[in-house]
Amino acid sequence: MEWNIVARNIWFKYSGSEYVLRNTNITIDPGSITVIVGPTGSGKTTLLLILSGLLKSSKGAVYYNGRLLQEILPDIRKHIGVLFQDPNDQLFNSTVYDEIAYSLRTLGLSEDDVRSRVFLVSRLLGIEHLLGKRPYSLSMGEKKKVALASIIVYDPDILFLDEPLANLDYSNSRLLEKIIFDFKKSRKNIVVTTHSIEFALRIGDKIYGIVDGEVRGPYSPLEFIEKGLETLNASIPLVFEVCGRMGLKPTDIIKMIRNS
Repeated sequence: MEWNIVARNIWFKYSGSEYVLRNTNITIDPGSITVIVGPTGSGKTTLLLILSGLLKSSKGAVYYNGRLLQEILPDIRKHIGVLFQDPNDQLFNSTVYDEIAYSLRTLGLSEDDVRSRVFLVSRLLGIEHLLGKRPYSLSMGEKKKVALASIIVYDPDILFLDEPLANLDYSNSRLLEKIIFDFKKSRKNIVVTTHSIEFALRIGDKIYGIVDGEVRGPYSPLEFIEKGLETLNASIPLVFEVCGRMGLKPTDIIKMIRNS
């Protein structure tokens, strides 16, 4: 199923604090990768949790296909997958196998189907050798892959990824990118938060910048280089400086990054 997700006039504050998000508007289309870029503490994670229904905004509303998100919870959760920045926040089963199988069992699949899917996704992520281990005994990178496996195993329509590159090495980062693009090909909604501008340019169809709870955008990758970086008070990535000295235009550099 395809989903159009719209957040309108979102404000949010935690108890006793200043507003973390202010008058935020964002649209997420099916078959697209939406990236929210900002420094630590800018409000990226809070926005992601509101968009996924794990937090309720103080003001404003989120709509899924024109319906208020709060009115279609909890049924909508079977369509949503959320990867937290810290995998320790979402791993709680006694073995890796049970962790990946958990969502499938809650959906009522037979154990044969559960086993088939668990082994399929574990092969995809290269974690078959971890299935009998306890999640808490793994490295952070391994935990991240197990947490990701526990989500993609049930093939959600909407994928929310909070700083997904954290604790992943280069090869696993590229594997993650492949999975993101495979979801896009299937007309899924993908929302990614990151502080990496180069990562945002490499995968993003639409890019939003966020600083101190204020969101700007959306920008295309080129628009983000030309206008969005100013929103973040960020420097242009080094690759643009180096390639610019070689006479390459920003459009050519973006194509190079996205095709690398």
